[in-house]
Amino acid sequence: MQTVFDLEDLYKSYFSTTPYRISGPDLSMLGIPGWDFKNPSPRGTIHYSKNTIPFNKIGDYGQDIWFPALFKINEVDAIEIDTCTIAVNLSKTVVRTAVSERKGTVKELFNIDDYKFTIRGFLIGKNRRVPEDDIKSLKTIFETDQKVTLHGGYPEMFLVESCRVAVTSLEFPETQGKTHWIRPFSLTCESDFIADVKDLEVPQRNANTNQ
Repeated sequence: MQTVFDLEDLYKSYFSTTPYRISGPDLSMLGIPGWDFKNPSPRGTIHYSKNTIPFNKIGDYGQDIWFPALFKINEVDAIEIDTCTIAVNLSKTVVRTAVSERKGTVKELFNIDDYKFTIRGFLIGKNRRVPEDDIKSLKTIFETDQKVTLHGGYPEMFLVESCRVAVTSLEFPETQGKTHWIRPFSLTCESDFIADVKDLEVPQRNANTNQ
């Protein structure tokens, strides 16, 4: 027996918000002579980034699953999350200097902050069982002091230098109803490009040596 449920309704119920819905016009209705509106990517096509990383995958029932997230610990233990949304926040520190008798300020880039990822989604157990193993895997990713990496066609567009991240928070909100095999979660993590403070000391020692 196949269970059908509306992920958008579940998302709104548990996270009190609705993800962006992007829709475009039906170009086939325009009827412009000489234009071929045949879909070049029929259902079941895997779309790859310029770095040959897939943006989507095909589910057990032939459906397209877009932008899944894959977490790994030391490139060994892993958990893949299919039903989720990924929000990316980028910010930088800008030093502003006022100029005498002039309007505005002189702006200098000081540094670019860590990229912040907010991942909200659902852990869905097979055969209507509580996804106990997946819950424990997320808990392990949060608690571990080992190297954690985030993979996927979408997040790796931002994690160019390294896929290493630091998980800063993990929440399993309260749930109601009989869907015990669907567990919502919310996770935040930040890019971790600088693995060790010692990496920052090497250029400084070399500069002192040259002097």
